[in-house]
Amino acid sequence: MQIEVVVNCGAGSVESAEADAERERVAETFATLGHQPRIAVVVGAALEAAVTAAAERGADVVAVAGGDGSLGTAATALEGTDAVLGVLPFGTFNHFARDLDIPLELAEAARVTVEGKTTTVDLAEVNGRTFVNNSSIGVYPVMVDLRDEIRSSRGWGKVRAVPVASFRVLRRFPNRRLRISADGEQWHLRSPFVFIGNNRYEVGPKGVGARTGLADGVLCCFVAMVETRLGFARMALASVTRGASSTPTLETVCSDVVRVEAHGHQLLVAIDGEIATLRSPLRYGIRPGALRVRVPQDAEPPAGPPDAPSAGSGVDADG
Repeated sequence: MQIEVVVNCGAGSVESAEADAERERVAETFATLGHQPRIAVVVGAALEAAVTAAAERGADVVAVAGGDGSLGTAATALEGTDAVLGVLPFGTFNHFARDLDIPLELAEAARVTVEGKTTTVDLAEVNGRTFVNNSSIGVYPVMVDLRDEIRSSRGWGKVRAVPVASFRVLRRFPNRRLRISADGEQWHLRSPFVFIGNNRYEVGPKGVGARTGLADGVLCCFVAMVETRLGFARMALASVTRGASSTPTLETVCSDVVRVEAHGHQLLVAIDGEIATLRSPLRYGIRPGALRVRVPQDAEPPAGPPDAPSAGSGVDADG
């Protein structure tokens, strides 16, 4: 099995100054598993080109060391190729890896890349931008934008900057007038929060933010039907304690297409934790089974529609 690794030095826990050390650490990890992969260390925008080049060289698996944003970029490059994505969680939160039961430690994640199995998962998109987890409008992208400003000005890490940014965004409390269409329903409202997930997300006493599957072929849309800080706080508390379905001020709908229109020409949008400014309207879509990825041998298959066939393995455990 031919494996190539791309390390993104723009990921949450990797600094550019550590690039050589990270390359050596990755090389040593795979060597213990009997592989000597070609390793590319890149920064930011060079990631997609490096992943594309690895696939074009005939790699069976392209393992990407980065955060969720890096994996979304890699998914764009790998879709439609013969290569399979390997996940080495180097980000801050690593939601995609967690939802696929991929270990967060490098040694165990590399073992999954080499000895795991291949499954297929859905990808989502907004205005042509691919994402593996979710996208949102309103308080979250503004908070992330403020967080990055604080990190730049104070030299803080992401986790330390989040509470300060969250306090500031609640003071501003962005409310946008929106027109949202999904599954035959329409809303015309002002809202501080719209969330679109790649597949269904759990919100309730049993957990917040986990997905029930990655192969259901749907987008999960949450819309806050409130306009004030107090209303937003009550909605958030109710959804966590009672569940989204029991919170009247949080609309939930699943659909294969979601359209969001805003007054004004542009919207600040979070896409897998990264910020983009996109032109309205936003057109969200789902691409079922678009990505092949390595997961643990004992991982449960991603949930899919009842009549969907099980995903086959493009690369077996022995390569």
